Amino acid sequence: MSSKRKRIAALAVNLAGVLAFVLILYLGGLRAWDQILKSDWLLMLAALGVTLVWNVIATYRWAIIADRVTESADGCPFRYYFTYHMLGMLLGQVAPITVGMLGGRPAALSLSRGVPLTRSALSVFLDKFFDLILALLLVLPTAFYLVGWLSLAASLAIMAGLVLAAVLLISWRYEWAVRALARVGARLALPLSHLPLVGKRLAQRLPAQLERLSQVSVGANGLATKAFLVTLVMYALLAARLVFMAEAFRLSIPWYLLAMSVCVTQLTLIFSVTPGSLGFLEGGWAAVFSLGGVPLEQYTVFVIGRRFYFLIFTALITLLAFAWIRESPAHLFRAVLTASRRHGADSDAGGIERSEESTLRA
Repeated sequence: MSSKRKRIAALAVNLAGVLAFVLILYLGGLRAWDQILKSDWLLMLAALGVTLVWNVIATYRWAIIADRVTESADGCPFRYYFTYHMLGMLLGQVAPITVGMLGGRPAALSLSRGVPLTRSALSVFLDKFFDLILALLLVLPTAFYLVGWLSLAASLAIMAGLVLAAVLLISWRYEWAVRALARVGARLALPLSHLPLVGKRLAQRLPAQLERLSQVSVGANGLATKAFLVTLVMYALLAARLVFMAEAFRLSIPWYLLAMSVCVTQLTLIFSVTPGSLGFLEGGWAAVFSLGGVPLEQYTVFVIGRRFYFLIFTALITLLAFAWIRESPAHLFRAVLTASRRHGADSDAGGIERSEESTLRA
């Protein structure tokens, strides 16, 4: 495909994502906003607290991976990792993930700490890899439950068994386990096509992404095990935040459906290309909620309210992060946005793959 056709295709996808969210806003109407603004503030404060804790733990996971990958002699203080993480999160609300999370964080780390961009990018790449591993483990039992092939108890039991097996495999032979997962993922991706709206895209792109990611190493088995266990805690916090928000909006969405939606939305987030993942996240929840029997009215309130409050939460925590390092965000934000756009374009064209290869050869 020529570069012009790629740009047209990207523009079409971005436009479709924006239009999808505009349609959701239209369907929700003033009634949805009235319910969102009259939410339970105590529960919403609890959701804010969970969001803060999640970002601290997510920063810790990235920090332990980055310290190993970048091989920095003096290391980077945690408060700077936290600030760069939040900067990437904030960029990710208004830009594609290649510019936000996969571009903003490594660009910030590279620009301010003197870390080579290839290694800082690889640290973020491996950090997100653990999200992909866990999401892949849990999405198949989730899909089987949603289409009626498994009961809730059986689905939860299989999830627990898969997680336990993954912990044992990663602690024993991480690199072998990841490569095996990549091979098996190519065969198990087909059931994902049963998910409406997002299924075919995931089934087509997941095996190739797994194969590419399996070619890089995070290091010792102990470090990989720690990162995976931290990912489990992050998953639980994501589910808790969704439950608090749904309760704050006074919605009757079952907690287990919200928890199961995390793995689907994590996959759609990884493969999204629209600004703020518009349309992709909403498509993930539409797939889960439609199969789970959630009414359209509750769906619109949830996705609009979640995006609205999550943007506020992210902005507040980002300001807190910059207050922690006692620096103005303006200069770093402009520099990171410029660098991450350039790095994001390289990633879309295969730049990440070249970065991995050069890093592994180093």
